[in-house]
Amino acid sequence: MYIANFESQIEGKILARGMAYFDNGYVIDMWLETPHHYHAVVEGSIHYDVEIHLSQDGKILSHSCDCPYDWGEYCKHKVAVLKAIRTHLEQGEPINQQGKRRGMRALLNEQKKDVLVNILCELAAEHDLREDILYHLESYDDES
Repeated sequence: MYIANFESQIEGKILARGMAYFDNGYVIDMWLETPHHYHAVVEGSIHYDVEIHLSQDGKILSHSCDCPYDWGEYCKHKVAVLKAIRTHLEQGEPINQQGKRRGMRALLNEQKKDVLVNILCELAAEHDLREDILYHLESYDDES
């Protein structure tokens, strides 16, 4: 399968969801690990890491996503990233080289605990996220 026509080989429902993710800006960060090896972060119920490795002629050599989808080879997050890569390639826009753009996870890891707590409290108050945050905190306790 090639980046130029990946749509023709992906199940319609997943393709539509992935294209909607791309259109809605859910690919929130993307960079090159090495030439032709793309890494992206896609916003979903949590942030998912997607990697796509292409050959020089655009053949998709490997792909991965850390989401739990197991109904097929391609999930909506991969589709969104494939579309993002192709859009960047077609428009001739550069994609960041590794290390030149820090993703959200890296920025958060650099923060002190009290800064993160303040940010979460502000966001919870502004966007009515209190119940969502409590739900996620309880599920993390269950995993311990």
